[in-house]
Amino acid sequence: MKYCYLPLLSFFLLLAACKKETAEGPPHTGAKEALAEEPVTPIDKPILLPPGGKGMNARATNIPVIMVHGFGGISPGDMLDQYRYWGGFDNIPKFLTESGYPAFAAKVGPLSSNWDRAVELYYYIKGGYVDYGKAHSGKFGHNREKGRYYPGIYPEWDAEHPVHLLGHSMGGLTVRKLVTLLENGDAAERGEPGHSGLFNGDKTGWVKSVTTISTPHNGATLSYILDGDYTPFVRRLITSVAALAGLLPGVDKIYDFSLEQWGLEQEPGENWLSYAKRVEQSAIWRTEDYSGHDVTPEAALERRTAEPDSRHVYYFSISTKASLRGLLTGWEYPRPDVFPALMPVSFPIPLLMGIGNYTRNSGKVVIDAKWWPNDGAANVYGMSGPEGSVLREYNPLMPLEKGVWNHIGLYNGYDHFDVIGIGYWQSLRPFYTNIAKLLSQVE
Repeated sequence: MKYCYLPLLSFFLLLAACKKETAEGPPHTGAKEALAEEPVTPIDKPILLPPGGKGMNARATNIPVIMVHGFGGISPGDMLDQYRYWGGFDNIPKFLTESGYPAFAAKVGPLSSNWDRAVELYYYIKGGYVDYGKAHSGKFGHNREKGRYYPGIYPEWDAEHPVHLLGHSMGGLTVRKLVTLLENGDAAERGEPGHSGLFNGDKTGWVKSVTTISTPHNGATLSYILDGDYTPFVRRLITSVAALAGLLPGVDKIYDFSLEQWGLEQEPGENWLSYAKRVEQSAIWRTEDYSGHDVTPEAALERRTAEPDSRHVYYFSISTKASLRGLLTGWEYPRPDVFPALMPVSFPIPLLMGIGNYTRNSGKVVIDAKWWPNDGAANVYGMSGPEGSVLREYNPLMPLEKGVWNHIGLYNGYDHFDVIGIGYWQSLRPFYTNIAKLLSQVE
């Protein structure tokens, strides 16, 4: 079943529509059944620190936090640098840096595959010309290299100068893939002459920790709901960006789709409609080398064996939930303050299923009621860590262990975009400061 979806960037035109409520009772959602009462988690809820660390007053840190955006994300420099993925009108990486926790917002392809994004992330941090690998690029039919040069936001990066990787949504999948490439490399690429050093697998210790926020580690049922509508969905994404650019006289590009490997950079003098047509007709959508495939539950199954958790990395996760359980059906209804554009895909309706009641018995993955709680875009199931991994509720009284996923907790009452500052007007500075303090303890 197809829905009429607003593309991600059109969300920015609707910022004023979303406010967080603090009342503990379930507000009216338009549902025809009573809903469970679920209190909202304070966004500034303290994260108690583990034993053996620097303590609650720890500030100075030498290990930077690299913050990786999800699907469709805004990169540094997009939107004329007036609106940002991490904080909206605020600048969370800048705030953390000024608070003694060095942080960088990364730039990776917003629509690209997890492999391409992870490779780009490596070069964005370390510096150099992007090399996707001869075997990978040959398999999927795109260019091996990207023309742009990355100077590197942290060129000294190595085992003696590690980083913390933090990803939101698909960004969490991207940082996991990068850890795998750093430590294990890729056998197919190593067999190619002149391969990139990234694929050697000799970079253990380069990553101190991985933190994921609202990440669908087990896949997202939204990928089923979008189904074959993905290509026009992307085209609407591009034309909406063109509309946004048109609001600013003299500006013809305020968003970088970063698809040069597919020959999809906007040519000089090319208008947005022509550009959108080329994107729609691109070979990328006839492959599995794009973001839409990599967030499916089937792709998550492949990652369980292809991307094992590292025994050298500390793992943390945070879940978000913006749905309320129906007491009669057990369906999950979106809170009334969920971002408006998320309502059509999350609201449960008989036959026309949304995330809150989607079921599927065919294929390799059975989708049942455990998948229904959601944050408007991603299923809560899987946000704590990948199925098959060692998952624990974070306990500040217990020493941290590498290779174990520590679930910091469920932040109830927050949709997929609230926790990055899109459509959310309270300050997220306490939320990210608490995370930074925790990460400073594992140095």
